[in-house]
Amino acid sequence: MLREIAETIALFIIVFTIARFAIGNYSILGQSMEPNYHEDQRLLVDKISPHLFGYNRGDIVIVHSPIQDIELIKRLIGKPGDVIELRDNRVYVNGEPLDEPYLPPDANSGPTRGDMKWTLGEDEYFIMGDNRSFSQDSRAFGPVTSDRIVGRALLLYWPLSDLHIVRHHTYKSAHQRTTPP
Repeated sequence: MLREIAETIALFIIVFTIARFAIGNYSILGQSMEPNYHEDQRLLVDKISPHLFGYNRGDIVIVHSPIQDIELIKRLIGKPGDVIELRDNRVYVNGEPLDEPYLPPDANSGPTRGDMKWTLGEDEYFIMGDNRSFSQDSRAFGPVTSDRIVGRALLLYWPLSDLHIVRHHTYKSAHQRTTPP
C-alpha cells in the first residue's frame, strides 16, 4: 500500500513538473491588445510546440519585454527574413499591406514620426499590440529574438464568462512566407 502511494505521488510530481515546463499561465497587464484581450484576463500559454514547429505570423505571443522586467502580450507580425514597413498608417510585410481585421477602427499602426522599415535577421520577430495607440511594441524597442518569446497563447480561461481557445489570425497573401502548422 505504501509503495502504491509513493508511486502515485512520484507520478503526480513528474506530470506536474512536465506540465509546468510545457504550459504556463499569464495575466494580461494593460490595454495593448484591446478590444480582443483585456487587462486582468488570464491565459494558458503553450511553451513547447513553438520550439518544435515555430511561430506563425498572426500568433498571439507572450514576450519578455526588452526594456522592462515584465511580460507582454502581443501579436507576431514579422518573422525572420521578413521586411516590415510602417507607412501611411499601415503595416506592410514583404511589400504587401497586412490585412488586420482584429484592429479597432481608430488603430494607429504608424510610427510616431516618418516611415520606418526593418529587415528582420535570422532570429528576429516583429511584434505589435492590437491597440496600437496604447502599445509598447517593436515600433518602440525594435524586433525581439526568440529567447524573449515565452510562448503562444493557447486558452483564455479567466474570467470564466470569456473562456475560449485563442484564435490566431492567418494572413492570406501569395507573397508572404508561411510556415506549416
